[in-house]
Amino acid sequence: MRRTIALAAVLIILSGCAPQPGGMTATAEHRCMDANRLNGYSYEYLERTAKLLREDKKNIESFEGFIQTMKGAVDDYSRMIKSSVYISDLVRFLPVPYAGEVSSSAKLVSKTVLNLGGAASALNRYKKSTENYLAAFDKLERNTATSGEIAKLAQFADTKLLADAEDLRIHLRDISESTAAMAATTQSIADALEAGNGYINQVKSFVGMPPENTDKTKVAENRNSINTRIAQLNQKISLLENSARTHRLNIAKARIYSELAVETQKQGK
Repeated sequence: MRRTIALAAVLIILSGCAPQPGGMTATAEHRCMDANRLNGYSYEYLERTAKLLREDKKNIESFEGFIQTMKGAVDDYSRMIKSSVYISDLVRFLPVPYAGEVSSSAKLVSKTVLNLGGAASALNRYKKSTENYLAAFDKLERNTATSGEIAKLAQFADTKLLADAEDLRIHLRDISESTAAMAATTQSIADALEAGNGYINQVKSFVGMPPENTDKTKVAENRNSINTRIAQLNQKISLLENSARTHRLNIAKARIYSELAVETQKQGK
């Protein structure tokens, strides 16, 4: 950020904002921007950020209910594994994704539950940051806000709001990865059940007994449920990432203009 601000300052100097040689003043068409104009530009980008945050509010609020839904899917997965002696034994011999990290269905469930808890906390932090930003922005008046007030909000957005958004994104990606592992494991179970007696006879010596008649139905239902949740989650992550890219651009510009306005005021005193 400091390098960007320094570069912007150099560009302003080269375009006529520095004192002219010999005490000459710049002509009207080459006169540099003053603090008020810089403040105006910064305010516009902060306003764009506020508008997008309000547009995203419905999507962000839906995350809370979705996290609870994901917890339900994890519980269903755990119950499916425990519901059948055949399935619970079989899963120990099937290839498990991320085997180096997740060595059992119990650890996979525990990892996912932990990720869901982290996502819930990250969501609360991001919602709080969003509320604080919007409340502070609504107090600003375009024509009367000082350079310091605008710069303070731009800095908050850059250091707190964006950081909380990124933290939420990371936690949601963690959920996506662990639930994808659950889906892959469920698919492996389904494939084993669909392979017929030949495959079952091969593993029967390991698991000790054949599957129950209802196992296929339970596994298929669980697989479809998890895949649906993953698709919904990835869609929400994509929306969050798209918004974050726009926020980063608007906030970066707002901060550059606001800090240039502060420096311009200092030099004018």
